[in-house]
Parts: sequence; structure tokens; C-alpha cells
Amino acid sequence: MRTIGEGKELATVKVYLNTGIIAGLVGVGFVASTLIFGVLILVLK
Repeated sequence: MRTIGEGKELATVKVYLNTGIIAGLVGVGFVASTLIFGVLILVLK
């Protein structure tokens, strides 16, 4: 039998996973945009 506490723990774990995934995507996007911006500056110079 599941208790209400277990349901809350599962929900918390899902929130942590989603937050980690979003943070990872933002980090990768930031690094990629920084690299592209740097290359563009080098090319334009």
C-alpha cells in the first residue's frame, strides 16, 4: 500500500530531475551561444 508520504517523495524527486534537466539544457545552450558568439567575433575581425 502506498502512503501519502511516498507520493510526495516521488513528486519531489520528479521536480528535482526536471530542474536538473532544465539547468543542464540552459548550461549547454549558454556554452554553445558563447562559443558561436566568440567565433562570429573572430570571423568578423
